[in-house]
Amino acid sequence: MGKVILLALSLWISTAGGQRQRIPTLPELTISDLPAEVRDQVREAYDSARKNPRDAPASGNLGMLLDLYHRPDEAAVCYQRAHQLDVSSFQWLYYLGSLQAGQGRHVEAARTLRAALRLRPEYLPARLKLAESLFSSGDFNASRQVYAGIVAEYPNAAEAYYGLGRIALAHGEVAAAAQSFSKACELFAPYGAAHYQLAQIDRKLGKTEEYEKQLALYAKNRTLVPPIQDPLRENLRSLDRSAASLLERGIQLEQAGRLEDAIAAEEKAVQLNPELMQAHVNLIILYGQSGDFQKAEEHYQTALKLNPDKYPDAYYNYGVLLVKEGKLDEAQAAFASALKTNPVYADAHNDLGYILERQGKLEEAASEYRKAAEERPDFRKAHFNLARLLVNQQRYSEAIEQLQQTLTPVDADTPSYLYALGAAYGRAGDHRQAIKYLQQAKDQAAAYAQKELLADINRDLQTLGTEK
Repeated sequence: MGKVILLALSLWISTAGGQRQRIPTLPELTISDLPAEVRDQVREAYDSARKNPRDAPASGNLGMLLDLYHRPDEAAVCYQRAHQLDVSSFQWLYYLGSLQAGQGRHVEAARTLRAALRLRPEYLPARLKLAESLFSSGDFNASRQVYAGIVAEYPNAAEAYYGLGRIALAHGEVAAAAQSFSKACELFAPYGAAHYQLAQIDRKLGKTEEYEKQLALYAKNRTLVPPIQDPLRENLRSLDRSAASLLERGIQLEQAGRLEDAIAAEEKAVQLNPELMQAHVNLIILYGQSGDFQKAEEHYQTALKLNPDKYPDAYYNYGVLLVKEGKLDEAQAAFASALKTNPVYADAHNDLGYILERQGKLEEAASEYRKAAEERPDFRKAHFNLARLLVNQQRYSEAIEQLQQTLTPVDADTPSYLYALGAAYGRAGDHRQAIKYLQQAKDQAAAYAQKELLADINRDLQTLGTEK
């Protein structure tokens, strides 16, 4: 079925004032460019909406599918139809307002969401979306009023505190902004965006140490946001039969730390499209992270039957899984297969180096680490691994050169790299530089509350005679 031209339906409803209002006609719809696995689903929803022109759920459900499959204009028309057919229904206005916000039409979104909340004022996700749309449209005072109402009723709403912080910044109230962002991070520790805002405030105030700490927390958690229970959005997502969008959803869920949900999304993707190679590749590592090695193996074997030579990640992810199981010889073969497919695969070179080092083949291991570092100059772990071997060979100047490249960005790993650099200078006999970097490592380890590392650093500093 190619292009479907919908019949104009001349429907009218009577408003409370006795006036008659025309319901929007169903949009002209083309389904030929939709993914093959969803065309029947959309076609059936369209047929239902056409056969039941006065049924609000029929139009609304069609809107939900068009919303899911990235047809926002047609979806908006369907939501408007559904609302006018049933003006007492909250969900169609909520979906419409969310859609408008996603399109950047924040003034319209705020108007629609206000109307929705008159029907269901307690629905927290709608209140948060309203406050965000008001902020994005420049109505800071109205946005602050909505956020303040939320925190008064939901004192653990981290997202609302983040919103209040942004409004305070917009008004130049730096201290109040910092307080709100800090509260957001207190309620949801890995709140990446809030840590970024705190970092920018600390930078402007000249608090270098705090700035680096907050920036590192942002770098570690940049995609994480507080989870919000939104049953209506979940209902919308549950209709999704597009393998590609489920694949993307699985990646987003993994980044948000929701491992089980990520696995469920990727599994649903391969159910819809068993030949979706990337989903099988992702599931190898996801099941490896969950400890279900048997399921990971199943997806690896499926990937082998497809076209693994175009997906070196299949071999690499399987190699990582085998390392976790302690099967180093098999892991070595898997990494070699990944490198045969992609000779400049830095992660595979680094992990192969680890196996060779375990086997006592130090020169070969160093060669693999060096390749990884050359292919990806910002690959800190590869620089560190190579430096370790060079220090053990007493090639200190080369080791120090490698370790110097591990110091940025500043994050929770930086104290360990600084410690290694200080130790390398110490082994080389340069006590002044050793003390310098060990002291920096000490300060950073204290900032990140890394007690065991801190004890090691203090021991080495004491050995160098800088502490009693």
